[in-house]
Amino acid sequence: MVDVLVVGAGPVGLAAGIEAKRQGLSHLILERGTVAETIYRFPRQMVFFSESKNIEIGGHPLVSQGPKPTRLEALLYYQKVAEREGLRVLTYTEAVGVEGEEGAFKVLARDRFGEKAFPARYVVVATGYFGNPNRLGVPGEDLPHVFYRYEEAAPFFGRKVAVVGGSNSAVEVALDLYRGGAQVALVHRGKWVRPSVKYWLLPDFENRVKEGSILAVMEARVKAITPEGLVLERPQGEEFLEADFVLVQIGYRAEDHLLRGARVRYEGEKPWLSPEWETSRKGLFAIGSSAFGPDTRTVFIENGREHARVAIAAIARRLGS
Repeated sequence: MVDVLVVGAGPVGLAAGIEAKRQGLSHLILERGTVAETIYRFPRQMVFFSESKNIEIGGHPLVSQGPKPTRLEALLYYQKVAEREGLRVLTYTEAVGVEGEEGAFKVLARDRFGEKAFPARYVVVATGYFGNPNRLGVPGEDLPHVFYRYEEAAPFFGRKVAVVGGSNSAVEVALDLYRGGAQVALVHRGKWVRPSVKYWLLPDFENRVKEGSILAVMEARVKAITPEGLVLERPQGEEFLEADFVLVQIGYRAEDHLLRGARVRYEGEKPWLSPEWETSRKGLFAIGSSAFGPDTRTVFIENGREHARVAIAAIARRLGS
């Protein structure tokens, strides 16, 4: 049995593991993919909005070539931090359930060999949100040419691609597709993309629209997706937009199957949490995006790592460490 079992080896989960180790607590981190799986799954050419110092964990400096780190720089950084700190991480081991009570939890997990159970005195859920994209809820969204995850532009060269969304991800994907040789249309229900779009992306996007390189289809709600394209509802009536591929980039919501399966109390779409990030089930904590339901724009690595510090400090006090 370990003192602390952390679910998720993203930046916030790793920060919790570091805090536990430094508090003298035994720990184990379960991760369904690789270390920093979320970062690994980001678009390959992505540049972070945050400066390096704001996404560092454990006091380890993140050195980047530019003013802001790239996806690859961050991915290698988090994996090296886990290595240097000697964190116990079981990769490709997905937690599927939490049983028991404070001091005697059992986390059920599944790997390629089957199901296993890991005993722990305390459990900290740091599963983030990137694996749980928002859905359109329209007919056709499960067709094989519709994607919710984007890696790179190469597969879409020379084809018509509709990007649905109006925030950072949608704008960044549209620009990357354009530069990769795709014919791009960005579809958004608002009058224009969100003003919170990264300051270096917005002028670029606006200029590409003005010159006709990217088609901006605003005030458009997707009613259905067909093999030939999108059925849109617009102020002037129904329209059809041809598309060979559809990339849906409308945000994410916290992965909550573990918390709901553990029957913690929810207030609306968010779990009830104490100031120490403990759920209504004593001894079970939720930190980072896992605590915020659909409200993913208010939590970042910068404040999620603080959640880890507070939660682990609370656990250490109870264990008398």
